[in-house]
Amino acid sequence: MSSSSLISVVRRHLEAAGVVADPERGRHLPVPEALAVLVPDPRRRRGIRHAVRAVLSVLVAGVACGLEGPAAIAQAAAGWDQDVLAVHGCRISPSTGLRVPPSERTLGRFTQNADADAVEAALSQVMARAVLDPQVLRAAAAARGERQARKQDSAACRRRRPPAAHALRVTRDDGWVRAAPGHPFLDPAVICDSGHVPARQAVAADGKERKNAKVAGKPKVHMVAAVTHVTGVVLAQDKVAKRGKANETSHFKPLLDPLPLDGVAVTADAIQTTRENARWLHDEKHAFYLLPVLGNQPGLYDQLDALDWENTPVAVATADTGKGRIETRTVRALPCPAGTGFTAAAQAVLVERHVTVKKNGQWVMRNCEAVLYITDLTADDASPADLLAYARGHWQVEHLHWLRDLVWHEDKSLIRTGNGPQIMSALTNLVISLFRLHGVTEFAAETRANHQNPRRTLNLLDLTELSPG
Repeated sequence: MSSSSLISVVRRHLEAAGVVADPERGRHLPVPEALAVLVPDPRRRRGIRHAVRAVLSVLVAGVACGLEGPAAIAQAAAGWDQDVLAVHGCRISPSTGLRVPPSERTLGRFTQNADADAVEAALSQVMARAVLDPQVLRAAAAARGERQARKQDSAACRRRRPPAAHALRVTRDDGWVRAAPGHPFLDPAVICDSGHVPARQAVAADGKERKNAKVAGKPKVHMVAAVTHVTGVVLAQDKVAKRGKANETSHFKPLLDPLPLDGVAVTADAIQTTRENARWLHDEKHAFYLLPVLGNQPGLYDQLDALDWENTPVAVATADTGKGRIETRTVRALPCPAGTGFTAAAQAVLVERHVTVKKNGQWVMRNCEAVLYITDLTADDASPADLLAYARGHWQVEHLHWLRDLVWHEDKSLIRTGNGPQIMSALTNLVISLFRLHGVTEFAAETRANHQNPRRTLNLLDLTELSPG
């Protein structure tokens, strides 16, 4: 199934759920119109020249072009063709008879004054239930398989000799293999595909500070996001410390509470490894948890670390070579000991990672790390390969934060006050989600192509009909 089929599955689910249905025209609403229905207009009625739909449409299209704020978006939109402005719903100027985009002042005031919580809730309502549908996961797994097959076929045609890293590979007399010196010897029977997709949906939760931004006297703007593992779609985002004292831990439940997490595996950073979060996920959300155990939980860490890991065989492993590094990951799992205090804790998991990189023409061991996890997933709920996929899949939320910094330069942004930082981050999350649903893998290249040809963003936003203006 191709990536185009993936986005079609999401659209069909949205239509069936009636989230963005348009009965009059008998079709689903485009993204900007769906958001406009859900987001209240913060402006006074007097003097409004552009509808909320047009403002949101231009903002999202500008972000899809890689632009970082209202000033850059307004400047770029001023050069868009009349037909592009018409599709975005921009108004017709009475004096010239031409369509004009929203000004920098209009876009800036909207991002500063709009209800950030309403924007986040609208994005979550449009995306969450559709993307968490098992049918979407199956489509994403099929699309990933197609991409990997094409990549392997291309590499086989291009490569006439094995990679240099294969020279480090050692095979023992008993058939066990080692990817590089310092890596463990592995039974070939336990080595699995690093692109394994579990049958159960998984969601990662993590926070990111938006540097230099200040709101309501707070010294920083810190936001927590929830992202699907396989599709990489942002389901929800919430700002930490809206009032009083708060941190990521206190915003874990408000972030995930609106999401339909029944049967979903949830991963998080060590700061969220608390007994209350585990109890809430298991008892109230009927979800599963896979939480890392680090030094912030010394008692629990010592309890899990004391298990007989040395005599526990590797249940599953991956060995990857590419991008100038050799990486081996292994998973061991044991029944969780009693007395941890974590609700329904079933297994303790040890994930070990060995990485060798090429530096100055020489292969050198970069790091060897081990992380302990606690989970309520039983052996029947998730295989060892699933557990490894969940541990690796948490990287999707880190990748989201990396993209916002690398492509959209979020930490260098001059948007630092009001609701602007949160709303621009939310719109960037939306664009990244749409990119991923459309099968985009080169985000910087895609934004450059959109900037050169703004018509490309119309398909991204599902805008196919002229607006009356």
